[in-house]
Amino acid sequence: MRDFAPPWLLRSPHVQTILSSRLARSLDRSGAAAAIPAAERVTLDAGRGVRLQALLNGPGDAPVVIVIHGWFGRGDSPYVLRAAAALLRGGFRVARLLLRDHDGTAALNEEMFHSARSREVVAATRRLAAGRDATGIMGFSLGGNFALRVAAALGKGDVGACLAVCPLIDPVSAVGAIDRGWFGYRGYFLDKWKRALAEKQAAFPDRYDFREAIRLASVASLTDYFVARHSPYRDARDYYARYTITEEMLSRVEMPAEIVATADDPVLPVADLLRLGTSHGVAVTVAPRGGHCAFLEDLRLRSALPSYAVAFFAKHLGNGHV
Repeated sequence: MRDFAPPWLLRSPHVQTILSSRLARSLDRSGAAAAIPAAERVTLDAGRGVRLQALLNGPGDAPVVIVIHGWFGRGDSPYVLRAAAALLRGGFRVARLLLRDHDGTAALNEEMFHSARSREVVAATRRLAAGRDATGIMGFSLGGNFALRVAAALGKGDVGACLAVCPLIDPVSAVGAIDRGWFGYRGYFLDKWKRALAEKQAAFPDRYDFREAIRLASVASLTDYFVARHSPYRDARDYYARYTITEEMLSRVEMPAEIVATADDPVLPVADLLRLGTSHGVAVTVAPRGGHCAFLEDLRLRSALPSYAVAFFAKHLGNGHV
């Protein structure tokens, strides 16, 4: 991925990011969605009464790769579908794990999603890995942040390899970059968040009323609102600290792990990743281009990332085929 070089029409990080996340569903001729048969949707006991869901495909006895979408992503987000289709072709079983309140699951749990809820994702990962000889975990953006935290919490007996794609490293920096950056990204995330709040309110109308929140116009202000009213944290900085990726955290990762990022990521500044030291043992690959979780390599909007993921997990999980 260090040598990733898209054609000039796809060199803009904004073109990469927008096509990958918004338009590739209809334009991607690789037919990722058609390549994935109907999934088995399972509900997982994630401990303390929490329930999460996952979409399962692939041979029951194959190594499983757990794929975690990004913030307000879905199990059928284009980047998730492309990775899942490639992993299935590579001989893996794929579990697309849905974070709390994502992809139609707002009614499963009364308490709201927030990004510090790693314990339940760890528990769900253990459930999906139970009884298997080999399990990998892969996450995109905020999902990459979760994947790294899960890898740091679990030993090699539970997860054998971790691949984090353009992971969120520093929430303070990320929120500032979104709010101060191109208005299109800020509008995208705010719209997604407000839709999620509306779904939560509809599921629990006696508990939630988000009319005030809907009027807020920045990610930072909406985060302040949420933390003050619907979290146990003192303030936003206390909350952000709970899911910041640190060198000390990465040093606890026991299994083969790699972070794949891009130097031109327009959503999550790569400088946050580069500020981390190099003594933690997690491999870091920074491609010169590729936008945010995109890596579109040709005008057919095929991504270079899925084949990279298949090779990574085939190497470290000892099964599958390339």
